[in-house]
Amino acid sequence: MSTPDPSQDLADRGYTVVRGVLDPVEVEYARERCGRLLSGAGAKELTTSGFLAEEFLAGIVLRDRVLAAVRMAVGPSAVLYPSCTARKDIYVPWHVDSAFTGPGAAYVWEPGFAHVQCGLYLQDNTPETGGGIDVVRASHLMAFDGYGRLPADFETAAHTVGASSLCETVDTRAGDLVVWHARLLHRSTVALGEPRGEKFGVFFSYAREHLRDNHRFLCRIAEDSVRTMNGVSRTVPRLAEIARLRYPADFPAWFVKEAEHAGTKVVTL
Repeated sequence: MSTPDPSQDLADRGYTVVRGVLDPVEVEYARERCGRLLSGAGAKELTTSGFLAEEFLAGIVLRDRVLAAVRMAVGPSAVLYPSCTARKDIYVPWHVDSAFTGPGAAYVWEPGFAHVQCGLYLQDNTPETGGGIDVVRASHLMAFDGYGRLPADFETAAHTVGASSLCETVDTRAGDLVVWHARLLHRSTVALGEPRGEKFGVFFSYAREHLRDNHRFLCRIAEDSVRTMNGVSRTVPRLAEIARLRYPADFPAWFVKEAEHAGTKVVTL
C-alpha cells in the first residue's frame, strides 16, 4: 500500500515510497521493454521522444496512484515536465540535480517551491547488489550552495552527512516508486557485490503549477544542454530535445488524451 501521507513524509524526510505501482508481471514486461530499447552499444538513457514512443512505460507517469502521491506532495495543481526517461546501469554519486543548485537557484528555497523527482525501480534494492537510491534524510533542508548563491560542494557533503546516520538506503522492491524533493541529496545505491542482471529505472518530474518556477526549471535544462570543456562545446541530446519539445504538438495523441483524462497539465517552453 502507498504511504498514507506523502506530503508529511516529504516535509520530514524529503522522500516517500509508493509500494507496488507495478505488479510482478508488469515489472518483467517493463524490464523487457527497457532491455530492447537500451540494447545498443553505449545505450544508457532514453530521450523523451524515445520514452513516449513506448506506451507502457510512458503510461506509468499518469497512473492514478502515481498522480495521487504527486498531488499530495506538491498540491492539486501538479504539472508534468517533459524530462521523462528510462535508464540502464547508471550509477551516480552524491548530488542534487544541477537545475536546483548553484548561483541563480535561490528560488528553490522560497516557501512555495514544490518540485519532486520520481524514480520507479525495476529490481529490488539491497546494499549488496544496489538497484535503487540512497538518500541523506532531511537534506532538502540543508544548503550545500549557500541557498543558491555559491557552487554546490557535494564532495564535502559526501564525506560528512553522506557518511552519517542520516544516510539511508531506501528499501524498495521491484515496481516501487520513490518520490523525492528536488533539493534532497541522493545517489544511486552502490553495489557492494555483483549486481544480479541489468539495473533499470523509469524517471520523471512533477511540480506545482507556477509559471515562473516551471519556466525557470526548463530554462535551466536548456542552459545545461550545452556544455563546454577545455574550450570545446558539445550538446547533450536528451536535454536539448527537452528544450525543443512543445506540448501538445510534439507528444503522441494517445498521451495527450490520457493526460487530459487524468487532469494533468504538461509544461514546455
